[in-house]
Order: sequence, then structure tokens, then C-alpha cells
Amino acid sequence: MKKILLSLTAILSSAVMTAQDVSQFKQLDDSLFASTPAYQNGNRYQRDAMLFVDMLADTHPYYIKKERRDILFARQDDLLKACAACGSDTAFVSLLRNTLGDLRDKHTDIIDMQQLKAVRQAAAEKAEAQADTLSDALMAYKGDLFHYVIVPEAKVCYLQFNRCMDARTMRDTSLPRWDKLLDEMFSKMKNDGITTLVVDAQYNNGGSSSLCDELLVRLRPYAELRNFSTALRFSRLMAAYNPRIAAAKTAWESQGHIDELYTIPSGKTPPQFVQPELFGGKVIFVQGAKTFSSAGMLMTLARDNNIGTIVGSTSTYTPSHYGEVLPFRLPNTGVVGSVSCKFFARPDTAHVDDKTLEPDTTLDLTDKEKAWQAILDMIKAD
Repeated sequence: MKKILLSLTAILSSAVMTAQDVSQFKQLDDSLFASTPAYQNGNRYQRDAMLFVDMLADTHPYYIKKERRDILFARQDDLLKACAACGSDTAFVSLLRNTLGDLRDKHTDIIDMQQLKAVRQAAAEKAEAQADTLSDALMAYKGDLFHYVIVPEAKVCYLQFNRCMDARTMRDTSLPRWDKLLDEMFSKMKNDGITTLVVDAQYNNGGSSSLCDELLVRLRPYAELRNFSTALRFSRLMAAYNPRIAAAKTAWESQGHIDELYTIPSGKTPPQFVQPELFGGKVIFVQGAKTFSSAGMLMTLARDNNIGTIVGSTSTYTPSHYGEVLPFRLPNTGVVGSVSCKFFARPDTAHVDDKTLEPDTTLDLTDKEKAWQAILDMIKAD
């Protein structure tokens, strides 16, 4: 059973990654609600609202608890009444988002395609307008995935880590490789006698956490790193992406695991893994309002493994969080969205339910030059 589940979760991750083309999003059409009079007599918004609530209750780890599902379904009557008078997809999306209630999960969302197109167009125009006006300040966003700067007079290396993506994760050889940059950077740090590494993730809203791991194993031995524990919720939507999940779901529940998440066993050290040389100096991590997802995991693991200090602002992410998104499409309106199917619990179990990660030192990041000077002053004071 364990071997089957491990292989299925690996397959699932691959399947979801290939589903980023909206045309490949799985359509919600397997709900028991579809055969009820309320569904048959409802307008298109009411029908999709019922399918959405049913999917959310069946898929998201937060709703593994019956009492939480009961609260969700109790909201459905008011949702259906509001949908009866709904006049646009934009209004419908807003109603569904309101139904999420207390769920703190930015990975679970509903998308208004018209709004999305407008937002993307505005973002593209803004990026084009700002392309020639990027600040020279060291901590200002430079528009790339990542880069580093050696500041020899301060014995500091500044690493701007903007996305957890590289040539390998994007399958694009025109992009730089994160592991190669780290090899080069730590080699130069050693040769130049660098004593402090500043990892700036204030612009990083996530990607692949494997890149964060490649940095962390250079700061702590792999064997000593405490990592997130991961729990998976089987669902009909998950099975739609891989039919073998349905068999695993049946087997799991037949063993009596009703309303229970499946804890994925911790990974073992890869056979080919070679422990990189460790950096023995000070490490400062920078987080801001845009630090999210895998970058938030990096900050949390740094805190829970006592790696350096964190400066910046209070996190907009929760240290323990939901993730591994499953895209979906509502059949009557064509509205699309995503829902999490995994729960990632931070290593520090005493603070597993914390809603934010507070920095060790609050730092105003709006003025980049002043922020950098504040970091240099901190380094000198130690």
C-alpha cells in the first residue's frame, strides 16, 4: 500500500504540472448533487455553486473534519439564494470566494478569466513601462530569477532570490540553473573570505521548493535538517487526474481511515546525494509582503532549523500551509480555479498552528538603500 501511494503522489504531481493549460483542467461532473431536483432546476450559477461546494468538501485537507464540512454546507443555502440573482461570472466568482470563509489558503482560488486577462495585461504594460527604470539600489528588484553580488568591503554576499524556478524546473535551457549559480557563488564567497550571506526573498512568490532545499543543505547538513511533514487527502478530483488514485482512495478508506489524511513518509537521503561544503558564516534572510509559497517554506525552515535570522515584515503566508494544487473547471459557467490537496506542517510542532511568521527584526523595505544600510549596521553590530 505504501509503495503504491508514494508512486501515485509522484505521478499526481507530474499530472498537475501538465494541466496548466486551461483546456486540460478537469471538469467537475461527478457530484451526487447533479441528480438532485435542486441541481436540475437551478440556473447555471446555482448548479456550479453546488458542484464547487461538494468538490471543496471532498478535496481540501481543511475539510477532512466533519464539523468543518457541516459549516461549509450550512453556507450553501445562502450561496444558492445569492446565485439565483447572480448576473455575471465576475459576481459569481466573488460569491464562491466568500464561501471559502475561514480557509486561509491562497492556493485555493476561483478565477474570473476576464479579470485575469485584464490583470495580466496591466501587469505586462507596467513591466514594460518600468523596464528601463529599474533602480540601481542593491535590494531593488532586477527582473531576473536570481543573482548575487559580492560586497567585499563588508565581507558580505547578497543573493536576490526572486523565483524558485530555473532551467530544470521550467525545462528551458535558455534560463540559468540555480545549482550552478550556488556552486559559483559559494566558491567565490570562500575565496573572498565572505562572512555573511544575505538571502533576499522579498520578491519571491514561490515555485519549486527543491531550489530552497539546494540552498539549505549548504547551510546545514542534510541529515540534520528538520523538514515539513506532508499529509495528503484523497479525493474524486485527484482520481480524475490519475485513475489509480481512486483505487488507493478505496484501499485507504477500507482500512478504516475515514476522514483521515494520509501522512506521506519522510524521504530518505538520495543515493547519489553528496553533502556540499557548508557555509559557516552568518546568514540573514529577508522576507516581505510578496514572499509566499515555497519562499515562505524557506523562511519557515530557516526559523525552525535555527539557520540565521529573518528580517523584514510579518509574513503574509502561514508557516504551516496547504498546497499541491489541483486545477478544476465548472461545467455550466466555464469558471476555473484551483484547490489544494496537501497539508504541510512545519517542523516546530509547538507552533504548527501559528498564522504568521514574525521576523526577528522588523525592517522597512520600501526604501531599498536605507534597508540595505540597516542590514549592514546589523552585521557590524554583531
